Amino acid sequence: MPPDQQQQGQQQGQQQQGQQQQQAPWYQGVAGVDETVVGHWKAKGWDTKQPAEVAVEATRAWKEAEKFVGAPAAQLLRVPKDAADEAGWNAVWQRLGKPADAKQYDFSDIKFTDGTAIDDTFAESMRAAAFRLHLPKDTASALVREVTKYMDSADTAEIAERTAKLTEQKAALKKNWGPNEAANLFIAQRAAAALGVPPETVSALEGVIGYDKVMEMFRMIGSKIGEDKFVSSTGRPSGGVMTREEAIAKKQDLMTNAEWRKSYLAGDKAKFREMQALEIIISGVSQQAA
Repeated sequence: MPPDQQQQGQQQGQQQQGQQQQQAPWYQGVAGVDETVVGHWKAKGWDTKQPAEVAVEATRAWKEAEKFVGAPAAQLLRVPKDAADEAGWNAVWQRLGKPADAKQYDFSDIKFTDGTAIDDTFAESMRAAAFRLHLPKDTASALVREVTKYMDSADTAEIAERTAKLTEQKAALKKNWGPNEAANLFIAQRAAAALGVPPETVSALEGVIGYDKVMEMFRMIGSKIGEDKFVSSTGRPSGGVMTREEAIAKKQDLMTNAEWRKSYLAGDKAKFREMQALEIIISGVSQQAA
């Protein structure tokens, strides 16, 4: 074969060998490379890259994975891919502290500042809400504690506001009734008792229409049903309640009346009420009539 033909043949052979080398993957013939390894490289896109590029990317991936290597299994969570995977997500919530049952939320140690335990209905409602919101036990207890603290604060503010309003209403009534305050209040209280209205109902009415208006209402009722007869002044043309001086004089007259005093000391209820009314006018201090 002529030298020029021989040289041409060698060049063609080298070209074919180079093409075969280009077509063959870089990892072909590498020890330990199997289908699993190749599949992983293909998934990462490393099968088409140069070995140096693969080495850099693989090193970075390993350094990132090292952050989790050695962590206990109890500290690792697998988040479900599907948002509708109820069982999977419930497992996650339970790993984060959510109890398996709402009844496992314990609020027994949560109390108001006065030592009163929270209401059973409220506690049950908070258990249901905490379970629905996937709250851990400690978080649920902290939430209920904060809500209870807010309720305590709100109750205190409400009591202060109600007390201030009651003080204003009593002052207005005192100004309106003037020196007849004690006697008028006695009439109002006797009227409420005669009508069978318990003190708690009177208090409820006060919260709706006001202390001053309620007391004036019962005073007017008492005057109409005769509850003012023990404190009425008969010496005035226009009637009205006794003054303190009139009450003192009336008491002296009664106590010097032997027959009246005997009945009074024997426990006569009508005479007891009459003396009670006089004492109220004299002292100027109202009290709940018996």
